[in-house]
Amino acid sequence: MNETIATGLRQPEGPVALTDGRVALVETDESRRCLTMIAAGVRREICRPGGRPTGLAIDGDHCFWVAGGPENSLVKVSPEGRTLQVIEGGKDGPFLYPNDLAFGPDGLLYMTDSGVRISDLLDGPDINPDFFQAPYNGRIYQIDPAEGRVQRVLATGLLYANGIAFGPDGLLYYSETLTGKIFRQIVGGRQELFAQVMPAPAVKVLRGPAGMAFDRNGTLYCAVYGQGEICLVDPSGKITGRIRTNGARPGNIAFTLDGKYALITEQENGVLERIAAPRPGLPLHMPSI
Repeated sequence: MNETIATGLRQPEGPVALTDGRVALVETDESRRCLTMIAAGVRREICRPGGRPTGLAIDGDHCFWVAGGPENSLVKVSPEGRTLQVIEGGKDGPFLYPNDLAFGPDGLLYMTDSGVRISDLLDGPDINPDFFQAPYNGRIYQIDPAEGRVQRVLATGLLYANGIAFGPDGLLYYSETLTGKIFRQIVGGRQELFAQVMPAPAVKVLRGPAGMAFDRNGTLYCAVYGQGEICLVDPSGKITGRIRTNGARPGNIAFTLDGKYALITEQENGVLERIAAPRPGLPLHMPSI
């Protein structure tokens, strides 16, 4: 049974569970575009970092990293909401659409860039009917947060790079929304197909795999935007189950720190949902910077 633990959110994304039981997230809607804290169901705005925030991660110093800051940047924000650092791109040029974030076991920060300009994707508040024809160049970035620079571009040419997560095997996984594919980086940095969660590409309606999180047994929980479900994928890449969400547009998922619950940001209803985790969630990497 899905429990709604916060309402009145506007295009919520990027949930992160904190040590004191609160949940941090970002609200992407133009009316807010902010970093938000949820405590006992009560919403409190922390700051408006600028831009169009879509992804969130937290480091061991309790600082927030926000994907989608001013001019499509990556922004480091203090626990109080003060901007500490802004990263705008790498040697291959500026970021186009920073989307989701995950710290790796190596202490580096990994980010998906959906690879499309917002003006090509959206027509005002609505999805552009020709969204599939946009010139996508989705990328995966490896970022050194201490030096504030891009180290490497791990993948290019993705059709809307979206969710990103590290598995208990230490490998990096990321989703390609428009094709329904989930990839992983294996030894040597080579990309391979891990799973396919949609039978056909999303051509006419924007839908597909978005944010992701792992449990401790290696099962991947992937929010499938537009299909109203969390898809469960076992370590071999086989789909083993689907959990319905209360709305059709789940954007991201994260486990509470005790691993007992999964938190889901759902955009159709503007809520934060909570479900009992079938198995304990995998703790996130939160290095000190």
